[in-house]
Amino acid sequence: MKLKFCGFKTLEDIEKAKFLNVDALGFIHYPRSKRFVDVATIQQFTELIPDTKEKVVIVVNPEIATLYDLITRTGITAIQLHGDESLETINYIKQLAPKLKIIKALPANDVETLQQAIQYYKQAIDLFIIDTPSTDYGGTGKVYDWTILETLKDINYLIAGGMNLENIKKLERLQLSHIGYDIASGIETNGNKDSNKMNEIIEFVKGE
Repeated sequence: MKLKFCGFKTLEDIEKAKFLNVDALGFIHYPRSKRFVDVATIQQFTELIPDTKEKVVIVVNPEIATLYDLITRTGITAIQLHGDESLETINYIKQLAPKLKIIKALPANDVETLQQAIQYYKQAIDLFIIDTPSTDYGGTGKVYDWTILETLKDINYLIAGGMNLENIKKLERLQLSHIGYDIASGIETNGNKDSNKMNEIIEFVKGE
């Protein structure tokens, strides 16, 4: 199972996580998010994180200029689209940075809407994240009805939305085809990354 730890805001928190056995670390470049970080900070983060990990920036309906700044001024290796981005936007990213991994987050609204979105994006992206529906495009810290995931076949996706050790244990007992978890609030205490929570999840998911 893959682990993506997300929502890093400070160099101190990056230091806590940069050598942990996780597959990706993410940072949010969306001004309405409580975990927003600017381009200069993201550049600092990407310099600290080892090349063995994906360095993921999360954006919501970004302008072309924003994408250009993030791609050319930081060391990100993946971009996570969390809004209603078009295939044209994805094609722009691919033209500018062909090796950049593209992740698409989708809200778990209902089976039909989710399947339609998957079909729209399926050929253009590398990985899906299925998250709790929200007018703020994620970051709720709340779970959704996981039975919607039973309909997902033959796609690579992570589960997000209220992920913590307790909920991951519940999900591990279900017969789903997910390949991992995307976690932000579940590894925090009072808004800061919590080393104990991160290590507990790693131990359970990765077995070490």
